[in-house]
Amino acid sequence: MKNQLSFWICFLLLLTGFSSSGQTDLLFSNSMNTAIIYNPALMEANDKINLRMSGRQQWVGFPDAPQAMQFSVEHFFEEKKMGVRLQVISQSMGKELMQRLVAAYAYRVNLSNSATLNFGLGAGIYQRSILYSQLIYNDNDEPLLRPDEKYLQPDFEFGAHLSVGRIESGLAINHLGQINRDLSVRHIPLHLHAYGTYLFDLTDEYRLRTGISYHRQGKVHYLQLDAQAMLGVLEAGLGWRNKDAFILKAGIHATENLEVHYSYDMGINKLATVNSGTHEVLIVLRIQKPERSYLSPRYLDY
Repeated sequence: MKNQLSFWICFLLLLTGFSSSGQTDLLFSNSMNTAIIYNPALMEANDKINLRMSGRQQWVGFPDAPQAMQFSVEHFFEEKKMGVRLQVISQSMGKELMQRLVAAYAYRVNLSNSATLNFGLGAGIYQRSILYSQLIYNDNDEPLLRPDEKYLQPDFEFGAHLSVGRIESGLAINHLGQINRDLSVRHIPLHLHAYGTYLFDLTDEYRLRTGISYHRQGKVHYLQLDAQAMLGVLEAGLGWRNKDAFILKAGIHATENLEVHYSYDMGINKLATVNSGTHEVLIVLRIQKPERSYLSPRYLDY
């Protein structure tokens, strides 16, 4: 009976992965800190090499629950008003695995002293694997009689990010290589993301950032509201994603170059009673570029 239960749970996760809505990317809950994951135009211009590592474990306690890992390295060249990023994302949903490698390029247009507009393009590949051989459907531990499947596809994305004083907004479209293709096991639908934030000054040291974001993945769509208080080196926040979860957030700026953020999703959907919530961790590390050294002509040999 336990094996049968595991089989149907995994099979359900597979079906939700490539049903009529198509396979979807897992959403990270710390939306005001993780928009960089899906928007190639959004890069931190701080003259440093920025590393980001994210991990998400969804539906803790649920067999073969969805999980995702992300790593990126980026740098923005201020003098050239452009930036580059390399990003790797790996996620699993039941017995369906996905790995994605994307290189992104962003260019900044200075609209005024307080307004900038970034455009970004991303290109890469993604691989999907469906492990039918690991699905056990009865007590005799017999695998599902269907061969594993693996697909490798090109992947493209576009994004824009506008910053005007205390207001920031952005739009991103992922998986552009799948336009005008039938949704099937091999293809995933367009992913559309739109967001906006506003920063309030509470005191000289404390600030409050509010945000709203919309995410559409085929026929699946979510609206998320967020509020994040920045209390010196500490952060605390709340979020709500319709039909899905309430979100608790916390963060610490340990140093100027190290941040750690955590979020916990309390589910409000039908699966909320059979799992212990969702955990997510984000680590941001900034590395100062080595200073260039120049040889003085006084020390050159003639």
